[in-house]
Amino acid sequence: MAGSIPKFFIDDLVNRIDIVDVIDARVPLKKKGRDYQACCPFHNEKTPSFTVSQSKQFYYCFGCGAKGNSIGFLMEYDHMEFVEAIEALANSISIEVPYETSSGAPTQYKPQKNTYEALHKTLEQCALFYQQALSQSQFALAYVKQRHISAETQQRFAIGYAPKEWQSVPGEQQLLIQSGMSIEKDDGRSYDRFRNRLMFPIRNRKGNTIAFGGRIIDPEDNPKYLNSPETDVFHKAEEIYGLYELRQTHSKIEFILVTEGYMDVVALSEHGIHCAVATLGTAINHNQIETLFRTCKTVVFCFDGDAAGQKAAQRALENSFVNLKEGRIAKFLFLPTGEDPDTFVQQYGKERFIEKVNNADTLTQFLFDSLLAKHNIKTAEGRALLLDELRPHFQQIPLQSLKDQILGLLETTLKIKLDERLLNAVGETLTKTPAPQPQALDHQWSNSRLAINLLLQNPTLALTCSPNYQWSESNIPGVPLLLEVIDAIHEDPEITPSNLLQHFQHHPNSEHLYKLAMMHPPQSEQNENAEQMFIDCQTSIQQDFAIKRNKQLINKLNAGETLTDNEHKEIAQHLIHKK
Repeated sequence: MAGSIPKFFIDDLVNRIDIVDVIDARVPLKKKGRDYQACCPFHNEKTPSFTVSQSKQFYYCFGCGAKGNSIGFLMEYDHMEFVEAIEALANSISIEVPYETSSGAPTQYKPQKNTYEALHKTLEQCALFYQQALSQSQFALAYVKQRHISAETQQRFAIGYAPKEWQSVPGEQQLLIQSGMSIEKDDGRSYDRFRNRLMFPIRNRKGNTIAFGGRIIDPEDNPKYLNSPETDVFHKAEEIYGLYELRQTHSKIEFILVTEGYMDVVALSEHGIHCAVATLGTAINHNQIETLFRTCKTVVFCFDGDAAGQKAAQRALENSFVNLKEGRIAKFLFLPTGEDPDTFVQQYGKERFIEKVNNADTLTQFLFDSLLAKHNIKTAEGRALLLDELRPHFQQIPLQSLKDQILGLLETTLKIKLDERLLNAVGETLTKTPAPQPQALDHQWSNSRLAINLLLQNPTLALTCSPNYQWSESNIPGVPLLLEVIDAIHEDPEITPSNLLQHFQHHPNSEHLYKLAMMHPPQSEQNENAEQMFIDCQTSIQQDFAIKRNKQLINKLNAGETLTDNEHKEIAQHLIHKK
């Protein structure tokens, strides 16, 4: 395997690249105060709310919440994968990307690149061999005709045929074994993995053949579908069949249809539906869903109507929540029992199938249908179980408007009032504050909020203090997050503002941190001594903590509880300081 890219290289790359140059080359920016602004490229707006900070090397949209560094921008705007974005940025400043070996030592990219090129070349040769074999096999061609696959569709997906022979695929034995095309026996000899099968090349986003899927032609053979094993160039949990072909479509993509097999993708394409993809024998995961959403804002998951289809749909639902950002739509389509996209479109045609897609369940419809099928909401216990099951999924959703929609459905479905108890049951707060506009700053800057803002501007300030973890017991708003930020800086004393924000990318308060980092509190305009401001914030928090702590101890004493010697000392010290 290629191994991972060392974190130190990624951090250094982000610091060497100017995010303003990266974004301005794609979205024209205008200087406004300390930062740069533009109309957001990720949602429609007339007034610019997309802000880029050159000093902190990140972007944030106050309208839709889009945020990230230069790598994140390329992933969102240019629809790149993480590694692709890193390679693109590295290439822009003419440096090579190192990869870590299994021992953890960085290895230069070039030698591994040569190995991958050899594997890709071997797999391409196999694809050409299979295509040629199909054209020469009357038996295989008869099957293709029976499945109503035209020559145009064969060419579009590079469909081929693996002959019945045990050693028909040409190529160097070791590369065939390494690429998964041959299986090595104990005696050192090898034989073809795929035999007497219709072959479907699996291509990555660059169009390179990285693996194959094979379907039986003889009904006596098994298994029905067979995929290449994991190799240095193929990781099935990262790939999506048909995505490369979909991206070659020049017409506008209205939606992406996720199916359960490559025959579904091919059959739909044969009927003029060129927006279908398929997973490769595993449940679709967060990263695959994110890849699809970066290609198209609407993703429709299509499943058979049987129990297995319902189970697969449930997994897709659970893995979708975290990806539901502004403008993204997830829908769920269930075909009649016994039907799949292949058989349905063959029998009923394109128009009927598109009608089914248009009438697919929304995410909230499917979510509530599945919850109501499991729990009897006529009983208090059933309602409680429903809320318990909903809570972890609800908390994953980053989009507040979708959360509000679900809360509204809860009120209607459970016939209960939206109050503090219901919100607590799903982990939501009663007060929902709208996203602030760039210039509409909060006039009430708490000490913890100001301290976090100062650290996001200058992380080294945290190195001047030792966090008091007792503060977290005081329920002072913002203090737990402040302690987390200080800890992150202590773990990496050389961390930059951009990397600090990246560290909290998947934190529940990530969006709050990005908003806070983009704000300029009035205090910072009046006082250029950031270190003194940070010390003052700590002093004020300590005073607030002492007052709250003293009240807790007095209440404990008044309730007739016995205080420890240390607690008595705390009260005495507070009285001394008060004088």
